Formats: sequence, structure tokens, C-alpha cells
Amino acid sequence: MNLKKILPNAILLAIICAICFSAPNAPAMAAGERTKLEKKDLKKLRKQAANRARRIVYNDDGCHAVKGTTAEDWLACRVKQVTNTQVDTISYCTGGGGVFWSHQAKVGEVLGAWVEEGHGEYVKQMRDILIALNKQGTDPLGVVIDYAHKNNMEVLWSYRMNNPECSFATWALSTRKREHPEYIMGTKDDWKKYPHSNPKAWYTLSDYERPEVRDHIVNIFEDVCRRYDIDGIELDFIRHPLFFRPNLEGKPVEPRHVAMMTDMVRRIRAVTERESIKRGHPILVSIRVPLSVKSCMDIGLDIRAFLEEDLMDIMIAGQDYIQMSVASSLQDMVELGHKYQVPVYALLVPPKPYDRYRHDNRAWWAAAMNRWYWGADGIYLFNLFPTEPDERFSQLGSVESLKGRDKIYAIDNPAQEDVLGTFKMAMVGPNRLPITVEPNKYATAKLPVGEDIVANTPAGKTVSTLLRLRLASMVQGDTFEVKFNGRPLTVTGPVNPLSATPSSAWFHVKFDPKLVKAGYNAISLQLVTKRPASTRVVLDALDVVVTYFDAAAKNAK
Repeated sequence: MNLKKILPNAILLAIICAICFSAPNAPAMAAGERTKLEKKDLKKLRKQAANRARRIVYNDDGCHAVKGTTAEDWLACRVKQVTNTQVDTISYCTGGGGVFWSHQAKVGEVLGAWVEEGHGEYVKQMRDILIALNKQGTDPLGVVIDYAHKNNMEVLWSYRMNNPECSFATWALSTRKREHPEYIMGTKDDWKKYPHSNPKAWYTLSDYERPEVRDHIVNIFEDVCRRYDIDGIELDFIRHPLFFRPNLEGKPVEPRHVAMMTDMVRRIRAVTERESIKRGHPILVSIRVPLSVKSCMDIGLDIRAFLEEDLMDIMIAGQDYIQMSVASSLQDMVELGHKYQVPVYALLVPPKPYDRYRHDNRAWWAAAMNRWYWGADGIYLFNLFPTEPDERFSQLGSVESLKGRDKIYAIDNPAQEDVLGTFKMAMVGPNRLPITVEPNKYATAKLPVGEDIVANTPAGKTVSTLLRLRLASMVQGDTFEVKFNGRPLTVTGPVNPLSATPSSAWFHVKFDPKLVKAGYNAISLQLVTKRPASTRVVLDALDVVVTYFDAAAKNAK
């Protein structure tokens, strides 16, 4: 791309868009709607608001393919589908990287100038409905706030703190980044130079070492807090969790970087406190972070300082990978948050591997039950797009609604996931696969199960359990011994016959459901083979399928 040729036109387009999208008062709170709030009462009211019950917090990325021109068209795409479900809070994202596709920003850039670089018709549709709603005196964020409040739902405005997806979706690459390459971490050539598993490929990452970048972020939050009747803001540090250059090399950030980030969060909290007093009710600060204090520090987030200095009202804990086995790390974060009376919500995104778990609700039920068991105050759903009614929004937010449902409890294997480079520093996943298995020595995997599956059996039903394992590099004649919580199980053979050529093989082992306990379960394996004692195979997939079925039907058989 020749920026020298493009920029003059870009500037003209930006001016046109600024005129077309100008809506200075439409979505803002009217002065008459504000009530007086004394500063001395603010903290108490914040704590009360932060600790209200939220069964499910639903993150909507606001990036909708909407064919239409009205508020009703916008709401019909995704928002109405979560009405009268267990969703108590909508975390509404309107953009990232400085370009906003779902609200009329005064700080930052409204979608429009670079639409012709879009990846499909949906980008033009978003631009067109923005223009249409603006003429009607509103915008998508204002529409969602109004609808949610009328339906007893809370709204947090979510901002993706470093969204480098404009490295490939250049319709979202802001004029600011185009004109100030010093604000980003790479060049356009990096996208083709490096694999996407390398963080250096994501060249449009904002460089938070630059004070101009941090100042701009604070101003973006101030603009929204001043003009929209939001219940809170969300600093989404998981999209994407890379803010300083040492992370490009796989190294933790330096103490000075941590200090920069803490100072920025302090400034954002100062904004919310000031605007809370002006409007007469608290604006909460929710922060989305990795699943350990260490990982937070590695990327520049001093979460202990956030808590000790009262900079955070709500914690969202979790990353976009490793969804099934988050038990011990989640428990640590819950205990930390609760020490400061800060509720902790557990992230749940489509479980991976996608082909095995994403479209199987049994895996979702199990993943949610684990989060409840290990202390989460609620479930935070991300990257679900409910264009149609979806039962997950009515089931995941309660232990009672999950009891007695068929489930798949599994251990994650990040090696099977196509992990993007920007996420690697923030990944937390103890007790994960793969595990090496050898002769004459047991190797143990730890499977978290967030319930007593026998006690939760519905009346008139019985429960069965099936252990599924996949072992790589198995050959004909190989088998293994397995113990479940110390009790030997009977292995009958692979699902498909083995051959002389080493290959992966699934094994299905039925066992007594009473062996499963709430908490961690130990599955121990050792290889049985006629090959040399130095032979090694790899356990790369493991889950337990829990099935409830009619007891009378079983007895009839």
C-alpha cells in the first residue's frame, strides 16, 4: 500500500465521515436525568452495585452484519435473543484499535473512511446502519443501553485494549495508526513475514510505552463515560494481551512498563469517579485479565495494585484458550478478588478443539459447572453470536439448571489449538496435556469435575460414565493399564484396530460412576508393549462422558 497516495484521500474521507457521523447529543444522558451523588457515598454505592447478582455476563462484540436501518433491526440481530434468559449484564464492545463500528465516537474514529478495504458486505452494512441511526438521533450503543435498561439488564461498555485484528482487517485500521507508525509495533510487511503464531506478525499492536497511546486510551474512556448512560466500563486486556515490546520476544515486561499501565488504570478510574458524581450513580470498572497474577505481571498488569488501590470493581478471569481445565488457577483468582470484596467472573468461550467440543453442549455444561464449583461469581460468555435463540444463555448461569445434564469433562491440550502469537504470554493452564506415557511407570493426568455426578442424578434416572483417551504412536500389540482415582479399569482395546505403523488411537473405557469425585480426579496410565522399554507414547486427549438416562428403560433391557 502506498500511503503517500492514499493519505490525502484518507484525510478527505475522514472529514466527510466526521460530518456525516456527527451526533453530539443524541446518545448522551440529558442533564435532567442526572441525580446528585455525594463523593463520600460513592464507594459504598460502587461496592453494592459491583456485588449484585449476575448469572451471565454476555460480551457482544458489536460487529454485526445487519441488513436494515432501524434500532429494531440492530436489536434483532443478537441482543433480543438474550432477553428473558440468565443474562443479567451485557458487556457491549463497540470497537477496538481506535476505530468504532457501533457508537458515534468523539475520540477515536467512527467506521467509514476505510470501508472499501472491507472483508465483505457486512462492513458496509455496519457503516450504513450507523449513518441511518445517526439521522434518527441515536447509535447502536445508545440503542442497546436503552433496550437493556428497559429489560432489567445492566450494560458495561467494553473496549478491546489492544486489538491488532486490523493487521488483516484493514477496514478497521485507523487513520491515527496509518499516520503515526511510531504508535504501533511493526510494519505491514510483518503480516506476511511471520506466521500468525508469532506475535510479531500482528504489526498493528499499539505500543503502550508511548505516552500518546496511553493518553488516547484514557480520552476514549472519558468520551464514553461523559456521553452514555452506561452502568460500567470494561478494560478488556485479553483482546489482545500484548502491550509492550518485550512480549514480542517472549520476555516479561519491565517494572517501568507495569508502572505505566497502573498509572493509566488510575487515570481511567479517576474518570469514572468524576463522571459517577456528575451523573448520580456509579460507573463500575470491570477488568478482563489472565488467569494468574504472574501472567498479569508478565504483560504489564499489576492486578494486586488494582485491587489494593480500589481501581477495579469486577474481575473477569480467563483467556481465549484452555477452557476445560481452569480449576486451580481460577480458584486462586477468585480467592484474590474476594479478599478485596471484588466479584470474579469466569470467562467461557467456545471450548477447543473446535471439532470435538465447540458444537457439543455437553462440553459447555461441564466447563460451566467447573467454574461454579471453583468459586466463580458468574459466567462471562465471549464469542457467542446468538442470531437465533440459544439454550446456553438459559442454562449456563446456574448450578441448578446444570445439574442432571449430560456432560463432557475434559483436559485441555493447547498443542491442538492454533494459538495466535498475541495470546502466548497470557496463557495459563496447569495440569494440561500432552503427557508422555511409558512402560513400567505410571503417568498421571488430573481431571477436574465440578460436581458429584451421582448425587446430581435426577429422580428416575441413572448415570453412566465413559473414559475416552487418545494415545499417539501406538502400534499393533500395544495397550495400556489405567487407574481412575487408584482403581484399575478394564481396557478392552482401541476403537479402531492398530497396525504396524505408529498412529493415534482412541480407547473407550466404561467404568463405575461412583469412582468420580467432585474436585480433581487422578487418571494414571502406563504403557504395555512388546517394544523396547525405552518406547514412549503420548496421551494427547482425555475426557469423561457423563450420561443420564431413564432407569426404567435400562431395567427393561
